[in-house]
Amino acid sequence: MNFDEIGTQVIASELTEALSACSFQIERTWQILERKQQLAQIKRPLKNQYLELKSGVLRLTTKKGLDLANALTDMKLQESIVRQYLGSNYRLWPFSQGKFASERLGSKIRVALPEKLFSELYVARFSKSKISYVKFRNQVYLKILRGFYKNQALFPYLFGATPYTWQADINEKQLTPKRSVAWLKRASTISSSELNELKDLLSFDQALFDLGGDYAKRDEMLAKGIHYLEFKGLDLDPFVAHGVTKHQLRLLEVMVGYFLMTEETERPVEMVEAEKIAAENPFAKTAIFVKGHSFLKELDRFAKKFGYADWQGTFALLEKRLKEVETTPSAQLLRAQGTHEDLKEYGFFLAEKYQTAALLKQDGFDANTRSVLAEALLTGLDYQVISADQGLISLNGNLVKAGLQTDKNSALMTEMWQQKELTKSFLQSHGVASAKAWLLQDKQALVKVWPKVKDKAVVVKNALGSSSPATQLFRLPPKEKALKQAVLAQFKTSEQVMIEQVVAGSVYRALFVDGQVVSLIERIPANVVGDGRTPLKELIMKKNARARAKFEELTLGEIERQTLSAQGLKLDSVIARGIQVLLRYDATYATGSQSYEVLDEIDPSYVTELKRIAQLLKLADGALDVVIPNIYQPFEAEAEQLIFLNAHATPTLALHEYVLLEPEKRPLAKKLVERFK
Repeated sequence: MNFDEIGTQVIASELTEALSACSFQIERTWQILERKQQLAQIKRPLKNQYLELKSGVLRLTTKKGLDLANALTDMKLQESIVRQYLGSNYRLWPFSQGKFASERLGSKIRVALPEKLFSELYVARFSKSKISYVKFRNQVYLKILRGFYKNQALFPYLFGATPYTWQADINEKQLTPKRSVAWLKRASTISSSELNELKDLLSFDQALFDLGGDYAKRDEMLAKGIHYLEFKGLDLDPFVAHGVTKHQLRLLEVMVGYFLMTEETERPVEMVEAEKIAAENPFAKTAIFVKGHSFLKELDRFAKKFGYADWQGTFALLEKRLKEVETTPSAQLLRAQGTHEDLKEYGFFLAEKYQTAALLKQDGFDANTRSVLAEALLTGLDYQVISADQGLISLNGNLVKAGLQTDKNSALMTEMWQQKELTKSFLQSHGVASAKAWLLQDKQALVKVWPKVKDKAVVVKNALGSSSPATQLFRLPPKEKALKQAVLAQFKTSEQVMIEQVVAGSVYRALFVDGQVVSLIERIPANVVGDGRTPLKELIMKKNARARAKFEELTLGEIERQTLSAQGLKLDSVIARGIQVLLRYDATYATGSQSYEVLDEIDPSYVTELKRIAQLLKLADGALDVVIPNIYQPFEAEAEQLIFLNAHATPTLALHEYVLLEPEKRPLAKKLVERFK
């Protein structure tokens, strides 16, 4: 490969790392179908900087300036969130050729080189040429664009995935499949030889490969400069739910670097070459094989020389597509339709498969973060994923952890909340009542504690952090053996165990946002209600089938079986009509507990006391767990009508989103996001 003066200067200025630091923004447009395979009529259209959702069409646009890895993450996140928003009644048609007449479908990919690369090249060498910095940048981008036009025929071959143009009342068997009918419809008449100056490009509004800027009018690029390359001609990849693969992006990034640094070829461009390739039969040997394979090997040498990450996987896949025509996307589609009547039916099968998977899958985000990110995307609020593993995101420049916690909470106090006994001691000094508790540092400590608790109803739980499903509540004083078993079970997942005396009353959780109580729920233990004819096991199965969230699903672990046994019940027992059977006595998260919203019912004096406790703990965002015997009787501190249990920095929002007597999910995430607008 021969480097021109730009490439030579990139090497001399040690700027080669910038070659693999391109930024991406990706737009994808799908057709939306109903379950009956008709074009959808969306009743609630949405439009913001990230998405446009209207009758029959969904358009998703990633954030700007993302590197390749983050662009992939953002695409998957957006696609997953919107599929869940659409629910089970709608599907995204996976092809860029619509099943019904539609506006342009497919992907649009914007790629930008780092600004530092341009500025350092200009200062080091090209400022001496007496051209302005803006014109220098424009000329570089034009040079790269010419390289793409000279090699554009590769794209319908490597990524074409639309064999048919579907028309009403025409059977696929009457049609000849092609590599990409979508490409043929969009084919550009512009030639690389016509791109000597930016003004030459501006007259072509429908160029497949284009240059762009964030301007109201295209001609503003002349004076203000090009911001990115734009590729409008790639088909959606129907084999991935999010439509665009890492291999497409990586190939574009390597080609951008290659055309930036190497001498331009004098190769003549046949105007209809790409169209001929797009029109080829998907199983026919391509006319571009020799030229395409030679160019791909040249890219391989370039990518290896300059250390592009993960290029080998992309090169191996693309080379295989050139050598084995049946591995190209269009050919794979025709082979994969299998037992389906035709490709149209296979397309709907894929659409159904991706929609079902999106409604079931876990994507690495905690439920709170996902809920808040979904609201940000749907309302167009600026968001950024800082760390999916830690549930750390940014909303409009504000750091948020687990969908709720901000920097308004005291870091010192948040650390203290994890230690339940320490928090209780602190609050007791400020007149807040709490349940008596005994802390066990190890398994042997129970021997000393047993005489103190043997005549008390107690709950065994972990002493650090949130309660776990191993939590066990004894409504009556337990036998020593039963208590020991509960303690040992808790020590399997906890460093310290707490035995806490049970106090009379219902357990409530108060959710705080910006220091205000936005939700107050009563925690109801896992239960079923008999109908007089259905066995207990079947009642549990029926209730699980109606569960709206994972935490509502009932389990049948050791604690549940012990609880049923203590009531003299078996799984085949038939429960009398209207009788409630508890599977557990505690309302720990993820054990089938339910919630009932009482904020509008509780006497306001309790809300005042809850706010006081939150202020003492410097808790602006989070939750408090308390026991209250009677929420309708005004609070009196001396009567111990509110007993503190725990404080949580990152409580589960789903407990407040899915509550009894309200069939729809409550818009709690909307409240959380609105404070950052």
